Amino acid sequence: MARVRRGNVPAELTTFVGRRAEAATVERALATYRAVTLTGTGGVGKTRLALRVADEVADDFPDGVWLVELDDVRDGPLLPSTVLGGLGLRDDGGIRVESLLVDHFRDRRALLVLDGCDTVVDACAALAEVLLRAAPELRILSSSRLPLHTLGESVVPVGPMELPPEPVGDEPGPDLAGVDAVTLFLDRARAIRPGLDPDPRGLATIARICRRLDGLPMAIELAADRLDVLSLAELDERLDDAYRLLARSKRGAPARQRTLQALVDSSYALCSPREQLLWTRLAVFSGRLGLPAAEFVCADDALPREGMLDLVAGLVDKSVLSRDDRPVGAGFRLPRLLREDAAHRLAASGEEPRLRDRHLDWCRRLAQQASEGLLGARSDSWMEQLRGSHTNVRAALEHSLSRPERVADGLRLAADLWFYWIMAGQVAEGREWLARGLRSAPEPSVARAQALGAAAYLAIVDDDAADDLLAEANRLEARLDDIGLTANLRFVEGFLEVRHGDMGTACDLLAAARDAFRAAGDAMGISKTLCLLGMASTLAGDTERGLRCCAEFLARPDASTDNYGLPYIQWTIALASWIDGDRAAAVRAQRRCAELMRRFDDRFGMTTCVQSAALYQPVGAGDRRAALLLGAARTHRIPALTVLDELLDRRAAEVRTALGDRYADLVEEGRRLSLDAAMDLVVGRTAAPAATGAVLLSKREWEVAELVAAGRSNKEIAAALVISTRTAEGHVQKILGKLEFLSRAQIATWMTEHRLRGAGPTDGHDDRVHSPSLGVRSTR
Repeated sequence: MARVRRGNVPAELTTFVGRRAEAATVERALATYRAVTLTGTGGVGKTRLALRVADEVADDFPDGVWLVELDDVRDGPLLPSTVLGGLGLRDDGGIRVESLLVDHFRDRRALLVLDGCDTVVDACAALAEVLLRAAPELRILSSSRLPLHTLGESVVPVGPMELPPEPVGDEPGPDLAGVDAVTLFLDRARAIRPGLDPDPRGLATIARICRRLDGLPMAIELAADRLDVLSLAELDERLDDAYRLLARSKRGAPARQRTLQALVDSSYALCSPREQLLWTRLAVFSGRLGLPAAEFVCADDALPREGMLDLVAGLVDKSVLSRDDRPVGAGFRLPRLLREDAAHRLAASGEEPRLRDRHLDWCRRLAQQASEGLLGARSDSWMEQLRGSHTNVRAALEHSLSRPERVADGLRLAADLWFYWIMAGQVAEGREWLARGLRSAPEPSVARAQALGAAAYLAIVDDDAADDLLAEANRLEARLDDIGLTANLRFVEGFLEVRHGDMGTACDLLAAARDAFRAAGDAMGISKTLCLLGMASTLAGDTERGLRCCAEFLARPDASTDNYGLPYIQWTIALASWIDGDRAAAVRAQRRCAELMRRFDDRFGMTTCVQSAALYQPVGAGDRRAALLLGAARTHRIPALTVLDELLDRRAAEVRTALGDRYADLVEEGRRLSLDAAMDLVVGRTAAPAATGAVLLSKREWEVAELVAAGRSNKEIAAALVISTRTAEGHVQKILGKLEFLSRAQIATWMTEHRLRGAGPTDGHDDRVHSPSLGVRSTR
């Protein structure tokens, strides 16, 4: 069987053209050196070459090839968190992000691809050295305009594509269509104009275009894209005009930059004056933007709001903006090359400070609306909008720190996002922004005091000291008459006492916070305090008070629909029901909690579910599942909930006694479960295997299930087993039906459990399967 590949490198969406010699050079370098960096000018194809090589060598890295894109990272301290997120890992606090990365790679043979290191070269070099020293089987492949200059680095320059020679006469040579640059142009052009078959004169025009673009793949692809509105001759003429203009104005610039700029200018010339102005102003956005954002930031007398829809549509039609649609609504992106060009024009226009202030205002408004709506009917929509705007938030925070008069607004933005930093697994980044803002704005103010409270809250989540932050915040509170500030500080202090395990003091502080939020008329503050007060009361043993808090939360108008607070209320109901001896109610509430956490993609909340889930498994019948969950809870753990440890230790002792020697193996297996696989156990869709009885899939179905468990797609399964993709899809559907599962993740968890028991496929003559819920049944 072919080796199963792991990682996150995306499949190629377009044909890879040429670069055979360069790819071979990079592969040889990776075989010899542990750090390889592809260097070259922008648009030369470094990223595409790196991804192709990564795919070619994937079989040499059994622990996966992992891509982390760094285009929008501008601040070195944010690099480790970005890499962690790119690997699909979380920062839940308590451990330095660099240490999490070291622990992840230490015993793995993997390839890490860092794409676009240009703006954080020094940080990339420092992180690469740390990881390579600690993980002897790790390789790092980077793309950057500059070398990293790490020890043992091999630098592979990437130049333009092979170009056709200058013609001797009027007709091209016989091999012109086989030249890489021309082949690339034709391939991309036929995606726009199917059936394009240029005659010799047309091939000569294409060859001339490629030479004028100096063989830069990005420029060639963008030029081919213009054939949706231009003929080959018109495209050639426009490039010629733009090149001459650029050569006169930037005669000292490198030739490649001049030619690429000429291509951008030709796209610019296709736009109306208002489209050009909007394109320039959109340079303030980093990453995704929606129409409302463009209207808020860019509209004025020159660009009226009522005309913004047509202008955005025009930029999409001209391939200036690319679509980025998501469930929360339509979105757009300004490609990096075009954004960089627009940024130069924006800086020269004199409008940049005003527009960046508007962009900061928009981010602040988004954060405020999301914070207020987190426990309302559109909570999942607000969270998704924040996730899509993460790089915009970074840009806004960076801008606020560069302007003394806007630092307070940056502090408010970072503090308003306290919940986002936690739920998105970006605790370290949130703390970094708050720390920088607090250093930049030492003057006493409500904004500083609120930021100190938010920083203290994240420090507690991070299992770090928060006393100094709270002490300064309390000194400011004594000077400032602000009931909202008082409420927030009592809330944070109550959370700190939960972390310390002093539930009595925690309940007193949280009750005071609730009363202050009521006086301030802060619905979000009341609801979040009821969540934590209910939890603290229940952990203190006062389940009656805990359930009263839950009932009050559920009776609030803003909690009338599913929202981010509801799963935390269900978590408390589960614990209170279990303490009161109603295990069935506890299981129902825990499953509802887990289902909501998954729906909202609240990774922090999912971790709290896993951390407590072993408590609710029935003694005897649930011991195997409990052991797996106890192991998972050691991997997926919230430091602020160590108060659960005593309860979990008692459950672990019961399970250890019941299972004997099997306990340690099951716990270790649970430690290796992903968060999603552990959540499958929590919701009960994947039942722990019975102690006896055959687990019988057909031999072929077992092979398919093994590949599904390894993360292979249907197409990859088909290739590995030499079957059609349709047949592979059929096998997966049969497995889901036999096991009564809904997702491939459930198959993965089921396979993990059955490998532990030594189960295997049948001899191919028996198609029975042990159903998790119905026992042995016939499928014939």
